[in-house]
Amino acid sequence: MITVLWVDDEIQHLRSHILFLEKRDYRVLTAHSGQQALDVLRKNQVDIVLMDQMMVGMDGMETVSSIRSNYHVLPIVMVTQSEEEELMDLAIGGEVDDYLIKPVNPSQILLVIKRLLMGNRLKTQRAAREMVDQTARVIDMRRHEMDFSKWISIYRSWVEKDVASDGSLADEMRTVDRNRFSDLELDFSKHVELKYPEWISGTGSDSPLMSHNYLERVVVPQIESSDELVMMVIDCMRYDQWLTMAPILEKWFHIEVDFMLTVLPSATPYSRNSIFAGLLPRDIWRFYRHKWDERYGETGLNRHEQYFLTEALRRLGCDRNIQPEYAKISNRREGEVLIHSLSRSLKSGFLAIIVNYIDHLTHGRSELDLIRDLAPDVTSFRKLAETWFKSSFLKNLFHTLAARGSTVVITSDHGSVFTSRETRIKGRGVSGSIRFRFGDSMQADPKAVITVRDPAEWGLPDERSTKRYLFARSDYFMMFHNVPREELHKFRNTFQHGGVSLEEMIVPSIILKPKSMR
Repeated sequence: MITVLWVDDEIQHLRSHILFLEKRDYRVLTAHSGQQALDVLRKNQVDIVLMDQMMVGMDGMETVSSIRSNYHVLPIVMVTQSEEEELMDLAIGGEVDDYLIKPVNPSQILLVIKRLLMGNRLKTQRAAREMVDQTARVIDMRRHEMDFSKWISIYRSWVEKDVASDGSLADEMRTVDRNRFSDLELDFSKHVELKYPEWISGTGSDSPLMSHNYLERVVVPQIESSDELVMMVIDCMRYDQWLTMAPILEKWFHIEVDFMLTVLPSATPYSRNSIFAGLLPRDIWRFYRHKWDERYGETGLNRHEQYFLTEALRRLGCDRNIQPEYAKISNRREGEVLIHSLSRSLKSGFLAIIVNYIDHLTHGRSELDLIRDLAPDVTSFRKLAETWFKSSFLKNLFHTLAARGSTVVITSDHGSVFTSRETRIKGRGVSGSIRFRFGDSMQADPKAVITVRDPAEWGLPDERSTKRYLFARSDYFMMFHNVPREELHKFRNTFQHGGVSLEEMIVPSIILKPKSMR
């Protein structure tokens, strides 16, 4: 039951209002003075305070100040006859949450109580119902009725609603329908399994923007239409993390949002090289074999990105004769150095930047218990990334680029998924991560894993006929049969990438056009 404290030195005149609330199961406590209100608060759990301004002794604003010294988040509504703008400003500045002018009717009081105490909850419940209905419609569709744009629509809707609810939507969805979104993820993996070879060949009617055609379809047109262009790849950035950055950038840029599907594996050595080379991993291996190394975990797997980018721009017939500048930023010092050297770096009018921080944070959370304790779930991890951005060199870099009038194109090489279920695999000569594997004679549960028996058809290196790739579906992670179960806690509930899920494969493709700062 919600408890309301109504403070007014003429409370007897408000009896009809109090009865109106009590009939709707609100508990209403009353106080005739500021001091009596403080006494009531000390003895009772109160959810919201309705405060009169004109009272004998402590007036409303003095009482609010006293309440705020001990109750920082308790909602307070000023209910007064005064229409003075100075008092309104003083009230709002004194941390009053709303302001009503007498006479008020009972429905006005009820509305402000619901808005302050239940507004977010009601919005979340409505969003959850909408997502359950939308997800059910998708799952009930025949597979041939789905296309990539529909997957984008439902994923975008889900993420935007969850971020707007500060993570409450995910909790509400678990209450309403625990397995629905998990079923959706598995359906997405089946769709990828069916359509991926067609998508990468560009022969499908719904072939999406992908890592290997990002340069051709996004970057080159912007180079040719912009005086100064920055291409930025934020390693391991999910769409929900981008949404925490966007409100700050809206002040400086007009933002155009689209989405890209990463190539498989959705892991840096493949997907990021594919972005910079404008080629599928299979073709990078075929054309630049001396620069390709598939041994996962080796250092320098992405050390040829600037070379790949230069070759790709020439191959794509970029109108400008550009020798692209390239910077890889892994810490604040490197970011600040870049900011101070922007004029030199943008001398040719084009700069490519890799920002590695979110990827470091993601891997650090998997390896360090301290970060895992600070960010035990998706929502808290998103907030950790948001906190970093607000005080980061990256925010300062965006501000500087806006002041210069630079156009910025942003994407990510891949996202990440919060893994929770393990599946056991068998194989020989197996390499990779817990979300993807490659090797010979591999066996896996088809409900949890996609097995690729023709790597070339999937745009992957095929140096031997026995080579196979495994991609984990949804939130599964792959483990060998001989790994002890007590070791699984190191991998369960961690952020991983390389497999097939909405969060890993669907990444934002953003174009920022600077606003006038005069």
